[in-house]
Amino acid sequence: MLCGWFSVATAQKRPVLLPEPQSIHYGQGALSLQNLAISLSPKPTADVLFALHELTKILSERSGKGMEKRPSTNTATIRYSVKTPGQELPGPNEAVNGNTREHYALTISPTGIDITAQTSAGLYYAVQTIRQLIQGQGPKAFLPFVTISDQPKLAYRGVMMDFAHGGLLTVDEIKKQIDFLARWKTNQYYFYNEVSIQLSGFPTLNYKASYSQAQIRSIIAYARERHMDVIPFVNFYGHLHELTRNEKYASLAIGHYGHELDPRNPAVQTLLKAWIKQYTSLFSSPFIHVGFDETWETKRLANASPTKLDPEALYIQQLTFVSNEFKQYGKTLLAWTDMNAFYPAILTKFPADVIPVIWEYSPDTTAINNYLNPVLKAKKPFFIQPAVSGWGHIYPASDYTYENINLCLKAGLQHHTLGFITSVWTDSVEPFVRASWLFMAYGCLAAWQGTVPDKSTFVERYSAVVYPAARSDMQAAFGHLATAGQYLEKCLGKNTQSLPRGTLVESWSNPFSAYYLANTADHKADFEQVRLHTEEAQARLIGALQQAAPSDTSFIQSLLVSARLINYSASRFLWAKAITDRWNHGMMAQPKDDYVFYDLTYPCHSLLVDAMDETGELKQAYAQAWLSENLPYRLNTMLGRFDLDFGLWRKLHLKLLDYRIQKKTEPIQSFERMFTPDF
Repeated sequence: MLCGWFSVATAQKRPVLLPEPQSIHYGQGALSLQNLAISLSPKPTADVLFALHELTKILSERSGKGMEKRPSTNTATIRYSVKTPGQELPGPNEAVNGNTREHYALTISPTGIDITAQTSAGLYYAVQTIRQLIQGQGPKAFLPFVTISDQPKLAYRGVMMDFAHGGLLTVDEIKKQIDFLARWKTNQYYFYNEVSIQLSGFPTLNYKASYSQAQIRSIIAYARERHMDVIPFVNFYGHLHELTRNEKYASLAIGHYGHELDPRNPAVQTLLKAWIKQYTSLFSSPFIHVGFDETWETKRLANASPTKLDPEALYIQQLTFVSNEFKQYGKTLLAWTDMNAFYPAILTKFPADVIPVIWEYSPDTTAINNYLNPVLKAKKPFFIQPAVSGWGHIYPASDYTYENINLCLKAGLQHHTLGFITSVWTDSVEPFVRASWLFMAYGCLAAWQGTVPDKSTFVERYSAVVYPAARSDMQAAFGHLATAGQYLEKCLGKNTQSLPRGTLVESWSNPFSAYYLANTADHKADFEQVRLHTEEAQARLIGALQQAAPSDTSFIQSLLVSARLINYSASRFLWAKAITDRWNHGMMAQPKDDYVFYDLTYPCHSLLVDAMDETGELKQAYAQAWLSENLPYRLNTMLGRFDLDFGLWRKLHLKLLDYRIQKKTEPIQSFERMFTPDF
């Protein structure tokens, strides 16, 4: 079982473990994976067997050798003990039991692997730790001698995925996410949905743009095997424009084709009772998050109606109705508290059994406390919910996200939060969700450890665990993408209100407008840095594709397209400035007719042709990456942006050719005046 080279190997750098266990002690020596057997005594239940099957699969893949099922005197043995049967998922009282349900103890010694777990959840998490402990490959694969004791700092550790605002992830992609999050010992998956799940009696609602109930059941079952509770997250008051924009349901809204339901309308209660019955039948989770955020429309219309509205009273009326309905089905409700900013006493009027959820997506302690203090004053248990800042950017704002997660975690732990939910929003539609996975992991690790990973080493450690064969290239690519995003934010995003300033809102603006030509002149060096860093990111991602496991290639391709998108965002502004300057300097200051036309319009390579080429090629790459992650829904809306940009470059190309062929004799003016580039 032991060879001389093992003592040398274990003296080298210790394996990276994410999340870091509470207690870990390494011994001297290592256990070869070549002569391992597993003891299936006592007879395992289905949930235990799933964890053991995953363990044997991992060990066999790394060692290149199948696992013996009958231990002998010549083999090291995998032994396990699960103290409490059942309890695969977190229940409503998870936070009051000391977080012991997920505890595990792990010992690797000359005699084999010993795992003692409170439940099968702890056993499964021990397997995830063993996955990271393995070093080497094939005959030289080994596990270091080690003793670990571990359990989470927080009882509830979730990720909220947005299935309402952007594209719709394929079911296969959702399951890949669940596998990914399970590696970081995440136990809740919040399925944010407005009308993206098919409900009986509503056949035309988002037809072919929603998930069937059979697909949802498949996702729930898949997550359960990995000890992750899929929690329905449905707004039962606001954010329901996709319902009320339909003529059949328009009368349910408080505003015409609006966003919020009208609690005064009895038909609203009839509809929601039907929804609630179906959701409670579909989702087995004891929890449901009902949103109740940003009900601004009711507030806006309060004084515009012939009969003045009391928005606070309507809010409480609707929340009380929803709470009472779900209570009949034994569900625990979570609801956001942001309306407390408008109505300071609203928390005191919440139904007693509704758990407040504080969301704040900025790295601002004062902003977090503005929502936290009323909850503390009301002495209510609570969840806290930061976010990956990716909705306004092609690639998430890295430091902004890290610090938001850090501050929310500190505030939550200081005041004994029940749980921690990392939000992933898709409001801008265009960005790929895969760009957020790194940051999702950051939030999940923080919730288990009770402290955020060290920012200075996180990307390096993450890359080592997730992309061991391409760790150097992936680490560098992540760094260049983050830096490029920081430079792009210096150039764009100043005219938006999103937090942080969203570069996507302006990235498709007319680059030839007077404002953007001046802006590009002011930020030329920053735009150039965006291009340099995204070019480096592309180079490293291409290198990673040649080294990474085949299962990672699609994911890396998505990041590669994201790098090209960021590059294009900067390039189109630089191209517009270069094209304008070529004309103004070459045709006006120092006329060189043929040279300028050649530079701008030559059919194989010129500035305008370069722009058309890149727009067309990027459109195709974007479509392929989109369909590797999402259903076709909303893809054409995104591709229309490329079509519009291609039209911009093409129209300018034709205008310049027409001018040259017709040999116009009027005085030459600036490019902006003569060709008035527009969409």
